[in-house]
Amino acid sequence: MQTFGAVSVEEHISGDTPWIAVRARGADWSWLTRDDALRLARHWMATYGTTAEHPSTDAHAA
Repeated sequence: MQTFGAVSVEEHISGDTPWIAVRARGADWSWLTRDDALRLARHWMATYGTTAEHPSTDAHAA
């Protein structure tokens, strides 16, 4: 498991399918395919910036 602040990420293999599990602040785990996780990460980076320490000044980051 990897932790990024309040977000935990785990990779699981079920049969032939790799899954990425994401959990924030004790909520239920969200299970994503690798492609879905990559699309979500790219969206977050474009919207909020590349690091939590230096978020984008984009209006969506508020």
